[in-house]
Amino acid sequence: MNSIAAKWQEEWNKRKVYEGNPDPNKPKFYSTAAFPYPNSPMHIGHGRSYITADVYSRFKRMMGYNVLFPMAFHFTGTPIIAMADDIAKGDKELISIFKEIYDIPDEVIPKLSEPLFMATYFKEDIKKAMKELGLGIDWRREFTTIDSEFSTFVLWQFKKLHDRGYIVKDTHPVGWCPVHNIPVGMHDTKGDMEPDIGEYVLIYFVMDDVILPAATLRPETIFGVVAVWVNPDEKYKIVEAYGRRLLVSDRSALKISFQTDNVKVVGEIKGSDLKGKEVLNPVTGNKVPILSADFVDPMVGTGVVMSVPAHAPFDYYYIKKVKPDIKIIPVVKVEGFSDIPTRDLIDNTQVNGKEDLQKLTEQLYRAEYNKGKIRVDAISLAKPEYAERLKTISGMSVPEARKTITDFIISEGIGRKMYEIMNRPVYCRCGNEVVVKILKDQWFLDYGNPEWKSLARKLLYSMRVVPEEVRKEFDYALGWLEKRACARTRGLGTPLPWDKKWIIESLSDSTIYMAFYTVVHKIREYKLIPSQMTIEFWDYLLLGIGDAEDISKKTGINKAILNDLKSEFDYWYPLDFRHSGRDLVPNHLSFFIFNHAGIFPEAKWPRGVAVNGLLLYEGKKMSKSLRNIVPLRKSIRMYSADLVRAVLSATAEMGSDVNFSESLVKSIGDTYKFFYQLIDQLKEFNSSEIKFPERWLSSVFNSMKKNVTNYMENMDFRDAFNEAVFVLSSQIQEYFELVKSEGRTPNKKLMQELINDWVKIIAPFSPHFAEELWHKLGNNTLVVTEKWVEVDASSINEIVEIEHSYYEKLLYDIKSILNIYKGKPSKVKILVAGNDAKESLKKAIESITAEEGMKGFMNKVKPTDKETAKYMQKIFNYAMSMDEKMKKMASMAIDETEVAKELSPYLKAKLGLEVEVRTFEKGDSEKYKKDSLPMKPAIIIE
Repeated sequence: MNSIAAKWQEEWNKRKVYEGNPDPNKPKFYSTAAFPYPNSPMHIGHGRSYITADVYSRFKRMMGYNVLFPMAFHFTGTPIIAMADDIAKGDKELISIFKEIYDIPDEVIPKLSEPLFMATYFKEDIKKAMKELGLGIDWRREFTTIDSEFSTFVLWQFKKLHDRGYIVKDTHPVGWCPVHNIPVGMHDTKGDMEPDIGEYVLIYFVMDDVILPAATLRPETIFGVVAVWVNPDEKYKIVEAYGRRLLVSDRSALKISFQTDNVKVVGEIKGSDLKGKEVLNPVTGNKVPILSADFVDPMVGTGVVMSVPAHAPFDYYYIKKVKPDIKIIPVVKVEGFSDIPTRDLIDNTQVNGKEDLQKLTEQLYRAEYNKGKIRVDAISLAKPEYAERLKTISGMSVPEARKTITDFIISEGIGRKMYEIMNRPVYCRCGNEVVVKILKDQWFLDYGNPEWKSLARKLLYSMRVVPEEVRKEFDYALGWLEKRACARTRGLGTPLPWDKKWIIESLSDSTIYMAFYTVVHKIREYKLIPSQMTIEFWDYLLLGIGDAEDISKKTGINKAILNDLKSEFDYWYPLDFRHSGRDLVPNHLSFFIFNHAGIFPEAKWPRGVAVNGLLLYEGKKMSKSLRNIVPLRKSIRMYSADLVRAVLSATAEMGSDVNFSESLVKSIGDTYKFFYQLIDQLKEFNSSEIKFPERWLSSVFNSMKKNVTNYMENMDFRDAFNEAVFVLSSQIQEYFELVKSEGRTPNKKLMQELINDWVKIIAPFSPHFAEELWHKLGNNTLVVTEKWVEVDASSINEIVEIEHSYYEKLLYDIKSILNIYKGKPSKVKILVAGNDAKESLKKAIESITAEEGMKGFMNKVKPTDKETAKYMQKIFNYAMSMDEKMKKMASMAIDETEVAKELSPYLKAKLGLEVEVRTFEKGDSEKYKKDSLPMKPAIIIE
């Protein structure tokens, strides 16, 4: 199939099918997908966002839209430099992956140590992969983020944000590489993990002249502290910081040095040497013991943990082992638990290690956070001098008490806050673990600005989000995003215009670049130079600010050219859809929303965003350690572009993960083969009859077309593909069996119309295969530019579809009886219930719908004897179990006996038995010891 793909890609390119130009006579549809970092070849997991964007763009083109789908490459930031550094250092694993998995030639590997060579080399490889996939991209608009023209656009973007007060110079915590001394975000880290910065409260427990700062996320439980945990194997450092002598783990000492100045190590002590000593709880005044526990992670917080066994499952579990006689002090009361919630959980659970304890911890913390209240007697544990100030916490919810206690601890100088990477370990691409740094005099995008947040939320709730449930993830992200460092001292990119020692970082220069796509090809066509692309130039093009005559004089750009560029932008903008991965919701995609809202007027705000899940390969996450990464271009060679496209776009819901597997590829390939062979069979079909099989197939096919069109519009590609490919192939085979039972071939005209429309439907998913079939059918046009299928509503026949469902149900019931029948069957009798029974069934359905129950039904039918009453009970119970189709048939003016007679030839052919149909008679019940119910005839095997 790859030779077929190459043939049609060449034809599309020759006819410039995907070059999008303004057309005032057509509605436009402008879609983009995230441009890639060319720091390695693409693997199949990368392909999904691009393919789903392409599938939807192709559908919209066939729906009559003028479509633009462009692509560029993200050179800026640290990912390319970090990867090139690894090559330069001789990283054996990376070089092995490049050679053995991606088949990069030996002579190329050393050259990859030069960042620009790497970026250019992989850019071309990715571009080839996109072309081989058949993505309908307008390549005239390709650029890289270090192109000088794009830099002028980035400078304009940053000036707009700065002028509006959205870029500020401030002190703020950021993720930080301690080796290269630069802020790091998602695309600067291994595995593209966004550092999640959170706050621990450090509470100062005093031991002689040293403070043990216990790091906690639950300061409200300070009253229930019965001990302090340390790791016996850790060598703790005594550091002078914050004007105190603190005892912290070695890693914590390093982390603190990035959060305050002049940290000095003055001593060291092993954790095991602290055992048996005591510390003073600064809030209660009580002395508590220091205990050793290997569950204390010295890499988290300070490596010192306060023990609150009433509310921390780890503490309860371990303290019962090392100090079972200790008195447990409850602080939080939560409905559904006793005074000691941890006891309820631990004593009633088979705990098998830390993983179980972690699950219990999450369960209890969630319950206490949502429903917990501070006990009234907790305040009695406070120092007398604190009692009055803290009395208000009695009865407070846990979130309220947490803030109150935190504020109190800080104001009293008995603790402070410490920032931590909550999703640690997060590693910089250079291989070092990221820490939190309090960055001073740094430039930040102030996503915490209330005015800007309000605009971003307004944009979010004006746009379409696919899948809709992701909207709440966006809302959450827009809410918690605060200041974000927007510049680096390392990496490729555009210098900050007002402070040129900084380089604008990669997630900050890539938020509104969709606007640049609209004009970049014209900039090149007119041979404009960067010095001409001033702030006024971009103001006029993108915001309509300024006078064209005046700007023409200042820039030397002809007024007609200016207006041509502006009209191109105005035609395509706003962006209609943005496609990306779900993992980018909390950063890249949220920045996309913020920056559009902060710069453009509402009329130019994006109209939609679509996110998809990740990819598993044969049920496993692809990873370097498993060596199961499959390069995208290799997968195309192995399986073909069209099958890769189909699996990645149409075998899971948009927001869910796709499981790419050989069996799935084979299943789709086999079904495609069925349709391919069907075209060859058309010449053998000679029937023109229109009977029950034709009426049914025409009805279900037009129902399918209607459903698939709705699915496609909603980006429900899985259901669209399933109905159009798997369900329809099954229905066609069923149709073949029905006409065969009549001793004839399929209706040629119907099958020709069906396969023509089917090829159109499959074109967005597998365009090369569709193009080949389209021309095999004798068409001269390109299917990718054909009009989408039309639904013939007059062919949709609900009665025929229900009758076929009745046929399937009869066939299933007969086969079920034959499976247990002893002897050699020769005949099947179908005894259909009479009209009186059908009327009773209608009343039973009415009673069920009205929630009147059996009693209400009996009041309606008023049986005159026990035998009739028993039969009515059967009808009612059957009505309770009926599916909707059979209920519908019962409500219609359909003669069930006549329907069964019409279907009997098909049953006969399917079963290989004589079939007799008649109405159930009075003596049949006693004769056959069976009753016949409406829509459920008595079946007799002879």
